Amino acid sequence: MNNEPSRQLDMGSDPVFRVLLALAIPAMISMFFQNLYEFVDTMFIAWLGSAPLAAQSLSMPLFYLVLSLGKGAQIGATTLMSQARGQDKPEEAAKLSESALPLLLLSILPLFLLLIPGLCTGFYHFLGARGPVLTEAYPYTFWLVLSFPIMAYVMIGEAISMSHGNTLMPMKAMLIGNAVNLTLDPILMFYLGWGIAGASIATLMGQLLSAVYIYRRLKQAKLPVPLLYLRKDMPLYWKKISHLGIFVTISQLVSPLGLSLLNAVLASFGPAAIGAWNIMARLEMMGLLPLYGMAGALIPYVAFNYGQENWERIRSGVRIFLLGTGLIILPIMAVLILGAPWLVLPFRSDAQVTELAMHAIRIAALAHIFAPLELALFGTAQGLKRPWYSLFTSIARLLVFRYPLAVFFASFWGVTGVYWSQPLAVALSGILSGILLWRLLTGQVFQSRLPRDEEMNYSEI
Repeated sequence: MNNEPSRQLDMGSDPVFRVLLALAIPAMISMFFQNLYEFVDTMFIAWLGSAPLAAQSLSMPLFYLVLSLGKGAQIGATTLMSQARGQDKPEEAAKLSESALPLLLLSILPLFLLLIPGLCTGFYHFLGARGPVLTEAYPYTFWLVLSFPIMAYVMIGEAISMSHGNTLMPMKAMLIGNAVNLTLDPILMFYLGWGIAGASIATLMGQLLSAVYIYRRLKQAKLPVPLLYLRKDMPLYWKKISHLGIFVTISQLVSPLGLSLLNAVLASFGPAAIGAWNIMARLEMMGLLPLYGMAGALIPYVAFNYGQENWERIRSGVRIFLLGTGLIILPIMAVLILGAPWLVLPFRSDAQVTELAMHAIRIAALAHIFAPLELALFGTAQGLKRPWYSLFTSIARLLVFRYPLAVFFASFWGVTGVYWSQPLAVALSGILSGILLWRLLTGQVFQSRLPRDEEMNYSEI
């Protein structure tokens, strides 16, 4: 029996702490298992050697490109659907939910050119792959690209569920998908001998079962389902979603650009330096997932109350978010710093990669105390339809702060200097985010009426 509708919250009147907690806990678990896909793949690929691990590291800009497009459509749709529900416009919310998937699929269509071996090889050669690393890149990328449409369906299904205050459905979908991925990875990669290709095939199969589950649960809950065909009025809703989503996409696209630039710096120190950064990034992401889950919960909460023009409730939610994430991040930092030697054991890398990874993990964790500020700005700005705030801080962190610091420090302290660019950039962007968050919550956004899209002031920063 489907009892998920009974779990839907009233984001406008239920106690603030209860609403955020009810939204955040399933979102945290869902994001944990969503990122577990790549974490598990990285762990098993590391068992294959440094060349496959470096090949996967170089594929991350491609993965982040699709994730960026997906997050733009997902968060744009979630914000607009939540606001429409707050304004008691269920028909508008339904049309938005049905229009998001075609927009996202059209956006990722050009990436299917990478299924052509020559184009794929040229792409990775441009990123710096050579020799055995270049050989390992294509089989992993082939199945990765085929999984992108399924990934798109899952992300839009999650957006629909989140906009209705239901975060349990995405969580259960991720549990199913990861169980499949975790089971198939060792079978396909080692027992059947498919190597690095087996990792991306296992991910594809896990996402496929997640998509099937989401489709069935949305139908059972009588909620809109993502559509795979076009309607005449869809371009209108694409424009609305893109109006907000483009800032999220650009903000997310800064990540693969920043990673590509950083990989270029690390490449001069060899595959071990790149592989160690990949391991550090995986563990850092897993450690910060509780914060990302809470930031994701903040978006529909803020958007719904924005639709109801409940300003004080929004401020209260942000205060609770900062207090909660501030308490959560301290033990996470301790685990990463003190437990680094044990955290890298599952990757079974060679001695050089292991030593560099432990060093990178400890260095990066030092600045995690600043992460809640940037994530609070992200969730609040998206919910208030001011996504350019988080875009500004992403560009500052990855391009203005981290890359120049990496180049400068590398010339003096080698690969260790590159790793130190990460915490310094996080600290600087956290301070910047705190200033912008205060300005956002005390500025002209909080007024007596909702602005129309054409009245949005993009020069607020």
